[in-house]
Amino acid sequence: DIDVPEEIEEILGLLLGGIKDKDTVVRWSAAKGIGRITGRLPLEFANEIVGSLLDLFSAYENDEAWHGGCLALAELGRRGLLLPQRLSEVVPVVLKSLVYDESRGS
Repeated sequence: DIDVPEEIEEILGLLLGGIKDKDTVVRWSAAKGIGRITGRLPLEFANEIVGSLLDLFSAYENDEAWHGGCLALAELGRRGLLLPQRLSEVVPVVLKSLVYDESRGS
């Protein structure tokens, strides 16, 4: 069992906050940072990050959170960090985000 330093948890908290930023470049950079850090973490902790990202896709979140969540999930997928057992949760959320975006007219 590997302990993750508290500083890493703090940085991830900041990056997860950046996922909701009003500026697209900030959301994109946060998604990239989450991908880079997640690739260096134990699988259990990486799985928790995916769970935190999935929490962004709620009716109470704004457009930026949905967009940033999609960017982060795409980055994790690109890096091969979405575990197969999580795909049954991730795919419906991504499909829901397509409908969310379409209904907003964006």
